[in-house]
Amino acid sequence: MKKGRYKLYLILSLVIAFGSLAAVVAAGWAPRQGLDLSGGISIILRAEGEGADNPEILDKTVSIIRDRIDQLGVADAEVSRAGTSNILVQLPGLENENEALELIGTTAQLTFRQVKEVIPPTAKKKPEVTELKDSSVNDEEVVYPSGQPGEQGVFYRLEPARLTGEIITRAEAVVDPTTGANWSVSLDMNDEGSQEWAAFTKELACLRDQGEEIKSQVAIVLDGQVESAAGMQTPTGAAGEGVTCEEGITGGQTSITVGGKTEAQNLALVLKTGALPITLEQDQVQKVSPTLGRDSLNAGYLAGAIGLGLVMLYMLIYYRALALVVWLGLAVFAAITYVTLAILGETAGLSLSLAGIAGIIVSVGVTADSYIVAFERVKDEAHTGKTVRAAVSKGMERAFKTILVADTVTGAAAIILFFLAVGPVRGFALTLGIATVIDVLVAYFFTRSAVNLLANTKWVAGDRFFGMRRALGVTG
Repeated sequence: MKKGRYKLYLILSLVIAFGSLAAVVAAGWAPRQGLDLSGGISIILRAEGEGADNPEILDKTVSIIRDRIDQLGVADAEVSRAGTSNILVQLPGLENENEALELIGTTAQLTFRQVKEVIPPTAKKKPEVTELKDSSVNDEEVVYPSGQPGEQGVFYRLEPARLTGEIITRAEAVVDPTTGANWSVSLDMNDEGSQEWAAFTKELACLRDQGEEIKSQVAIVLDGQVESAAGMQTPTGAAGEGVTCEEGITGGQTSITVGGKTEAQNLALVLKTGALPITLEQDQVQKVSPTLGRDSLNAGYLAGAIGLGLVMLYMLIYYRALALVVWLGLAVFAAITYVTLAILGETAGLSLSLAGIAGIIVSVGVTADSYIVAFERVKDEAHTGKTVRAAVSKGMERAFKTILVADTVTGAAAIILFFLAVGPVRGFALTLGIATVIDVLVAYFFTRSAVNLLANTKWVAGDRFFGMRRALGVTG
């Protein structure tokens, strides 16, 4: 009964390992390369202001930044919290880093305010500009500079915000079809925003009719700059185009005029993904070249190949026929590890860094140790006078318990390291943990089955030079 079960386990191990490897290769999947292998930039953003150390706010900020990067089209990007108030952003293979830096850090705090006063550059007394740009000043009067072309040095004194960017449901960059050059961002509002927008513009239209040219303007403010400050258009023509005092602007639509295509698209992107709930400052920006990582990887491949070759040669000399189990077992281990990393890369966005590869190399050593533990345990059983079959059966059973305990300790260390560490160290811990679990499965389903089946094969278990009896030191 056991022999049939071992055959089943062995066949399933080989089919799952190499069948899934073939499927992954056919699908074109492969482990994704991290920042140090493909190059790019690494950014640490420091949260400031109220809520900077609030985990929920930081998680929301991470989610918004991830959405922006996804729409920017940066493949294999990673965004995660680092410490209590930092956010780590890794952008592999990025070409236009300045654009990405601007988009990632843009708070995108959008407000609609009534203009109270326009202060020209020639004013004798310069206004005290409001430093805060976040939602904490939404209910306050502020002074912000103009961000409009041709208005350098102009400041606006603005009433408290009437609407915020939370009412935006759609933001799209559009070009003037008549000129093909003037770009703007078209905005759609939700129902609540549409009603408030109609009421707001109705009030401004009435102020216009009363001769208040300045106070009838609505300022659209983005991150502490007045992007647009337009008055209410007077109704003209038979069609009654314009804004009336009785109705305002209905339909919940407006637009922000910007410079060119790139500015319009970037602004639409940050407005679509939403405003960041906190202010971020670039604490560290590092440009990573793939050359050093690839050189290190190639050196690691060479060292790994030499080391693996020596291990296999040692196994062949010392354990004779049992070396066949080690060779095939390492191939099964490598195939399953490759498939797991490829699947996680495609489904969860896991990127493999040099630290992660180091974790895999360490795990290969752990796997080799598992074979030595198993074979030495079988040797001990054989030296008590048992037959080869009996020694293998009892020794492999006890060896697996030892392997399980050892791998449990390694896995626990990897889990603790993963949750306490940040950056590349987490990659090391993750790959080490994954490989440790795979080692346990290979030891139970493949190694145990293969050794037991070899022990029941006369030409392998016999007294020949490569036979198991000689490897286990069984005499007589």
